[in-house]
Amino acid sequence: MGMKTPMINSAAEKIAYNQDLLTQILLRLPTKSLIKFKSVSKLWQFIISDPDFCLSHTRHHHRNGFLSPTALLLKGDRFSPPSEFSIVPLKHYSKVPFFHYIPDSHVKILQSCNGLLLCESYRQSYLICNPTTKKFRRIYCPSNSAYNFISKCFVSFAFDPLTSPDYRIICIWESYREPCKFNLDLYSSKTGSWDLCIVSFEVDEDEQEIELNNGVFCNGRIHWCGYGEESLYFDVEKECLETMPMALPSRMDAPETCRYFSESRGVLYVAVTYCMSVGLEFDVFEMARDYSEWNWKKRVNVGDAVKAFPELELGCIEYYPGFSGVCIIGSEKQEEPMVVVWADGKIISFDFRQGAWKMLYDLGPGIKIGSLYLGEDDHLHYELFHAYQYFENLSCL
Repeated sequence: MGMKTPMINSAAEKIAYNQDLLTQILLRLPTKSLIKFKSVSKLWQFIISDPDFCLSHTRHHHRNGFLSPTALLLKGDRFSPPSEFSIVPLKHYSKVPFFHYIPDSHVKILQSCNGLLLCESYRQSYLICNPTTKKFRRIYCPSNSAYNFISKCFVSFAFDPLTSPDYRIICIWESYREPCKFNLDLYSSKTGSWDLCIVSFEVDEDEQEIELNNGVFCNGRIHWCGYGEESLYFDVEKECLETMPMALPSRMDAPETCRYFSESRGVLYVAVTYCMSVGLEFDVFEMARDYSEWNWKKRVNVGDAVKAFPELELGCIEYYPGFSGVCIIGSEKQEEPMVVVWADGKIISFDFRQGAWKMLYDLGPGIKIGSLYLGEDDHLHYELFHAYQYFENLSCL
């Protein structure tokens, strides 16, 4: 054994000092390992920190042209403090930094997009963050006198490292001076500047049924959910605004309570909950590839999960959903997506292909997210949760 040691050391040295070979090896390692390996040597730090390597590493770890989320960042929209959220690991335990590397006291997540987060700071600015690398960039709204008279402002984010290292920020705003008229400003990380009022459009005061917050990036476009016949999407490359249908096939003889808008592997989905005496069912709709219509995919009954997990307490509030939120995400091993539901402090998922429920994560005993601001007689399901997909990668800012 001792005679082989010099040969092993010689081989290791050849790899360690051959930058091309070392780069090819590092490209195949998990992101978390690379963060640790930066401290091995100056050469390793140089390679791993190089923007071209970071981009190549992200692209090397895609599956069929799409990245797979590492975790979900779960946030309450009604009763939770802006900077409070919980982490639901999907692959391995991923301890995402709670923005401790940012000097701002309050940071609110607005959108997650392929490894980067768009956040809002109470210092009147927006932050593009990569929690994996603990890097962030502060971006201010453009210097425009019209911004002194803004009545509404909605910000969205577009980033796809598989096609470009650059990202865009879309700001849609309405002025007190011109109600119902919206303007769209576009920021490019490539130029580091804003293009002002590249698109303007008007919405009838009685027909403002489009939710311009919580934009969803998919297929190179930012999409917004709506409750009317149509909604909007912005084509990032063409820099134009287009309409898409939002009328859903009627599936339930009950009024809607909420629409959960999401995407998985290039397909848009909407999950719809209803106002019923025992609200344990919701419908899932899938957008056609040509954006011509929404198609009904599945009615999911969360009550069936109790058969697998008897400890779940569902349907505790009359005429209120017996769960707190729905998200549709890609399955790493299958083409079919899976539905993620948080109910009674637990995160469960429904597999379309197998038709089975699975326990993803238990937030554990004690105060659940959002419960801090609930009254003594309130149930956690009064909270409305939103899930942001988190992708662990080395994307640069």
